[in-house]
Amino acid sequence: MLASIFIVGAFFVYGYLARLVRNVIEGQQNPLPEWDDLGDFFVEGFKLFLIGLVYSVPIGILAAAVLVPALIAGNFGDNETLRALGGISVSCVWFLVVPLGLALAVWLPGALLMTVTSGQFSAAFEFRRIARFIRANAGNYVLAFVVWLVARFAAGLGIMVLCVGVFFTMFWAFCVAAYAFGQVWRQAEIR
Repeated sequence: MLASIFIVGAFFVYGYLARLVRNVIEGQQNPLPEWDDLGDFFVEGFKLFLIGLVYSVPIGILAAAVLVPALIAGNFGDNETLRALGGISVSCVWFLVVPLGLALAVWLPGALLMTVTSGQFSAAFEFRRIARFIRANAGNYVLAFVVWLVARFAAGLGIMVLCVGVFFTMFWAFCVAAYAFGQVWRQAEIR
């Protein structure tokens, strides 16, 4: 996690989490994988990172398309009306970005599960299949999502431990989430 500051470290972590999910799905008694195949972890983690990036880019473009002109109008204009319009535009974009971000946070684990289980990059964009999976397993999926949120909140408390503890607790939170969503897949009747 500490190496994730440089983005490349995140690839190894994502690959590790993908292996953890597969181990949970297979029902292994000790699902935490060894750090023995860094090359595979890197390749699979890079693929998962790209999927997250592809899903996030439209939200970023939407936010930038509204925020940049609004900030320019609000900060560099001498006209009070332009500044007020810039402020209103910034507020309005958050009314779009927050729900879209929440929808993405709910959708993305399902998309990543499809890729992890099939091994194919394109599986993350099989929208009907992902929607059917989430809908058919809504109770367990929501429970896994809540477990992930609680683990992330608890991991945030790691900042209190020498200001670097968050790197270790965040890895723990990711492992908890991977385990929870792996269990959703394992118990799913419709995949």
